[in-house]
Amino acid sequence: MSPEQEAFLAKKKEKAAARRAKPEEKGELGMTSLMDIVSILVVYLLKSYASDPIVINPTAGQKIPMSSADAPVQDGVPIFVTTRGITFDNKKIVTMTPDGDIDPSQVQNHLIGPLYDQLAEEVDKAKQLAERTNKPWNARVILVGDQDLKFSVLVDVMYTTGRAEFAEYSFCVIRKS
Repeated sequence: MSPEQEAFLAKKKEKAAARRAKPEEKGELGMTSLMDIVSILVVYLLKSYASDPIVINPTAGQKIPMSSADAPVQDGVPIFVTTRGITFDNKKIVTMTPDGDIDPSQVQNHLIGPLYDQLAEEVDKAKQLAERTNKPWNARVILVGDQDLKFSVLVDVMYTTGRAEFAEYSFCVIRKS
């Protein structure tokens, strides 16, 4: 080894020994920054839990109407009504005619038979669940309609849900900004 390298290594050893000989610094925790982090987490969690618990996924090709309503959608049983059919519980129950009316063989005096049967089953399940949990039954339906839907179809759907013991209606709309 050359004298320069030896001098370099000796100096390096001295610096390392000096670092080891230094007394340990006492680490302090900054309470302000911790409180900031905790505050941010609390706000985030509150915001997450305060958001709507209801998730509505429209069916393919469905155009939900725009509105200036600002009331949040309340919990209920969603029914998707489009110009092609009525879907409940991820099953297409009723088909529509090409001009957007309900198939006449499935409607009698405004009562949509297949939809009523499915809703009656749902009502029985919901009432049993409410009885077991000692909570009141929420008789609300969420109508997720298409903006091109005929009013007569909406009347038939509302009549059918009313006959199936649903008393409250919420309409799913997209709020205009």
